[in-house]
Parts: sequence; structure tokens; C-alpha cells
Amino acid sequence: MQNCAAIASVDDDAALLSPSLLLIASSRRWKSAVHAAARELKGARVATCAAREAIIRLAGTAERYSHVLVQPGSADGWLTELVGLSAAAGCSSTEMLLLAPPDPPPPRVGVIRSADRRSVRQALSPPPDSANVDEPGMQTSELHDALAGAMIETRYQPIVRIADRQPIALEALARLNHPTRGTLLPDNFVPQIEDAGLAAQLTDLVGARAFADMAGQVGELGLLVTLNFPLDVLLVPEALARLDARREEAGIAPERVVIELTESRPVDDLTALARTLEDLRRRGYRVSIDDLAPGTPCLKELLALPFTSAKLDKHVVQTAEQPDCARFIESVVATAHRHAKLVIAEGVEDVPTWNRIQALGADYAQGFLVARPLPAAAVIVWYEAWMHRSAL
Repeated sequence: MQNCAAIASVDDDAALLSPSLLLIASSRRWKSAVHAAARELKGARVATCAAREAIIRLAGTAERYSHVLVQPGSADGWLTELVGLSAAAGCSSTEMLLLAPPDPPPPRVGVIRSADRRSVRQALSPPPDSANVDEPGMQTSELHDALAGAMIETRYQPIVRIADRQPIALEALARLNHPTRGTLLPDNFVPQIEDAGLAAQLTDLVGARAFADMAGQVGELGLLVTLNFPLDVLLVPEALARLDARREEAGIAPERVVIELTESRPVDDLTALARTLEDLRRRGYRVSIDDLAPGTPCLKELLALPFTSAKLDKHVVQTAEQPDCARFIESVVATAHRHAKLVIAEGVEDVPTWNRIQALGADYAQGFLVARPLPAAAVIVWYEAWMHRSAL
């Protein structure tokens, strides 16, 4: 078997000056080549670990890696998850390099063929003109193909209780694996899907995938699953009927499902929304409202509706040290608690932010400090590692 390795590059302005490399390899030749290349790069660091430990490291942000190098034969069956986590760690401009795989690499994943210093050094230092440029949006036919085929994947971002760090829920998030553009984050395809009138299909597909995963090993953790519903979809009775059918088919109790309202457009009819929320509650579902911020229309009225929880916008959470944002969070928390609602802080990426939102009264935390969005198989690994952590 040919020796090979994989590199996934994380978006980082300082990557070329001071790369931080995570190496998963058993081959002495690859180890030697990587270390030799790293010595030529100013301030470069190399950390070597097994594949399972790499999953744990990539799931959080205790260390930021500019590149992840994986020898496929040393991946212990985790290669897909490692590549997926590396892609998710960056943004749409993240460059990925897969080294000498036996099959063609995924889109936008380069290949390092030789286990020598020069080849590795060249891969770690792409030419200046290699930066990605903005691409035109996808055609409607491409969107239909994505929803009809296997391009849509689900990732799961954990939500934990702040008081005792106990995992509570997993939010199901969509990724689109485009045949030429690579893995796309929601901001790069969900608005187009909604504009094309296909939001209901995406919602149904993500829900079906999430229920299937919850019916498997992930479900044994006993966590809730949160599904995003755009307002237009939530208010359609047929969408709720499909939700019930998918859930019952998978054998998932409604009490384990949180329906999260995502406001792609403002709420125009609070009465209609209230009726829908009451219907969901009668069916046994929990319901949440997403992205609360100072500019949210009808905020006071929304918090009085029969939601079970409310989620703070991540930009508000990440600027909670500012007096205006802190006052807003305190006000939302007080109002939510008065209406027997729990408050989730999204975008918690460091310990100071965790401490601030805890002091401001938020109940749950979600963000990179806890975990990045994870493939289903990686959730189990993250959960076991998180439960054994003694501190943040």
C-alpha cells in the first residue's frame, strides 16, 4: 500500500508565517518530511496524535491548527470525519489538501504525492495567487439536484447547561457537498434555497437525516435534537404533518425534539405564529426562537409567545462586554425567565465569554468553546471527552 497523508488547511491569516500542524501518521517517512518542512517555516509547530484524539482536538478550540495532516492508513476509520471537521473549522475560503488518496480527492482538496520535505513545504506555502475568489450563486437546477441527491449532510453542534456543563441538546445544521465547490456552509446556500422556494424540502431533508441519526448510536446519549424551521415553513400545516411522520418513523418521542424558529423574514402575524406554537406544544414538541438581538422586531411580544427557550444572537453574545449588549442580555434573560423560558447563548468561543454570559444569567451555551458542528460519528467521541473534562 502506498504511503500517503492528508492535509486540511484552516483559514488563518498567520498560517504561512507560523503554521500549527496536527499530524496523524505512522510512517516514519511522513513524520520526518513534515518535521523537516516545519523547521523551514518560522515558528511552525507540529503536534502528533492518534485519529481519535485528533477528533477531540478539532471539535473544540483549545488549540487552533493551520493544517491537519493525516496518513489515511493511520486514520483508524476516521478519515471522513477528520476531513469534515477540518473543512468546518474554517470558512468558505478554507483550502483543503488531501495527500495521495487511493480515490480521487473531494472537490478543492489538493494532493501531496511524495513524503519529502520539499513537497510538504510547498503544500504548506501555496502561491499568493491561490486565494479563492467569489463565485456566482448556484443555478436552480443545482439546488434541486442537491436536495434530491446525497449532497446535503447534517452536522451537530452541542448545547450545554452552564450551571454544570451538562450536554443538553444537539442542533442539526446543514452542509452542502458540492461536486466542484467543495463543502459549503449554510450562509453560502441556504439563502438561495429559500429564495427558490425550496426551504420546506431542505427542512424536511435535514429533519429526516437528524431523526435517523438520533435513532442510532447518537440517540443513546439521551440528548435533545434541535431542528431549524424558517417562519414560512413553520406556518404551513403540511410541514408539521411531515415532521410528525418522519419522527414517528424513526421512533423519536416529540419531547426530544426542539423546533427552532429561524427568522429569515420578520414575523408579520403574531396571532398565527402563536396558534402554530400552541399546536407544536400540544403535539409534545419544544419550541425556540433564534437570533434575538436589539434590532429584533416585536421582541417583547415574541418573548410572551409560548416558546420554551430563546437564543441570543451570537454577535450580541460575543460583544457582551459592551454595556449596551450586557443590558440587552440581562433584559432578555429577565423577560424570558419571567415567562418560564430558558435562554441559550450562541457563539461562546472562549472562557471570558462563558463567564460573562453566566454572570448575565443565561442558562445554556453553544459555540466553539464547547464544540464545532460535528459529523454524527464524532459526536460520541466529543461527548466522552467532554464528560471527562474537569474544567473549561
